[in-house]
Amino acid sequence: MSAPQPGSERATSWARVLTLLATGIAAAFLVGKAPAALPVLRPELSLSLFEAGLVVSMFSLVAALAGVLFGLVSDHFGRLRVALTGFVLALAAGLAGAAAPNPAALIASRAAEGVGFFLVSVSLPPLMMRLSGERHRHTVMGLWGTFLPAGAAMVLLGGGSTIGLVGWRGLWVVLSALYVPVMLALWWAAPREDLHEGRHEPTRASVVRRLREVVHAPGPLLMTATFGCYSAQYLPVTAFVPLILVERAHWSVAAAAAAGALVMASNITGNIAAGLLLDRGVKRVRLVQVAAVALAVGAALLMTETLPVPLRIAGAIVFASFGGMIPGSMFAAVARHSPSPGHTATVNGLMFQGVAVGQLVGPAITTFVVGEAGTWTAALFYLLPMSGLLLLAAGRLGRLEAAQDGAATRSEMSPQTSSK
Repeated sequence: MSAPQPGSERATSWARVLTLLATGIAAAFLVGKAPAALPVLRPELSLSLFEAGLVVSMFSLVAALAGVLFGLVSDHFGRLRVALTGFVLALAAGLAGAAAPNPAALIASRAAEGVGFFLVSVSLPPLMMRLSGERHRHTVMGLWGTFLPAGAAMVLLGGGSTIGLVGWRGLWVVLSALYVPVMLALWWAAPREDLHEGRHEPTRASVVRRLREVVHAPGPLLMTATFGCYSAQYLPVTAFVPLILVERAHWSVAAAAAAGALVMASNITGNIAAGLLLDRGVKRVRLVQVAAVALAVGAALLMTETLPVPLRIAGAIVFASFGGMIPGSMFAAVARHSPSPGHTATVNGLMFQGVAVGQLVGPAITTFVVGEAGTWTAALFYLLPMSGLLLLAAGRLGRLEAAQDGAATRSEMSPQTSSK
């Protein structure tokens, strides 16, 4: 992948960028369908609360172990090829999950879906950046940050009604079938030169060297830590909103799913706001620090069982909306902290590995703590310290970027001084 040269600014291909965003949203259906079906899944398959947590998070297992390798594969073989492969795998795994006779089979299918999801997720951002002009890069990456909450919210919103008509197994089949036209749209929108470069890049830079260059750079590691601390809180809070409302507030499945969709959809505003604020010069560290404080406040409101239900839902919306500034900020930082444009999928893979670790560990720890204590309020013993870790990681990243900016300023001033 090559970046545009200075002075060669090109127009952003918005139709193709938005089409790629839509395919990412479709991939995120994999995240939202489990929370939507959880109230029905638990009694039908006799899932324990811990097994329910695994259904929500197990699809991240393989990515937590090998997310950066998916990024390397994408940089090596071409982002379009790898994204299409991810959708094929997600389609097949979804059909297998629809036929699952027991919890173990369903959890295994979710792990396979996780592979497909992350193959798509690490590959689409470089394709979108290639189609965007330089002055729109932050905006485009801010939009990309909406793919997960948008896709998850859409499934939560329509999932309850669909489950009422065809059951959760029918929902799995419908979403798998949807990936056929999604792959056609991806093929149309993606830049064709990516196929050409995917064949020839491996002769110029080895996979091992690319990985070494990424992990030796401090920026990608700090971005991974920041994103991981966020995702370890995001999924436990947002994914279990429908379950909390059904089991504790006695809402219907459809109403609880709609409330969960509203919470996840509010995350979109934070992503878009992050891109706009970054374009206006607001420091990335400030956005993440504000978001970390809001995460703690929102989680405390949602998980405190003595509070009224409307206030708890409001807390979840505060959590999700302000939290959206974190993915928006991190995706916008990929180009800055990648050693070269040819490393962007690998950096995305490393960052998504942090996301996957959080998505795997967060719900499992939360459900274990809640199950042992018998109250959702106990989840705060896990969620609040994670907000503190997020503040620390953001502070380190902010200091790195401040040092980089200072060095760049001194470098620009040196020629002027010497010329005098």
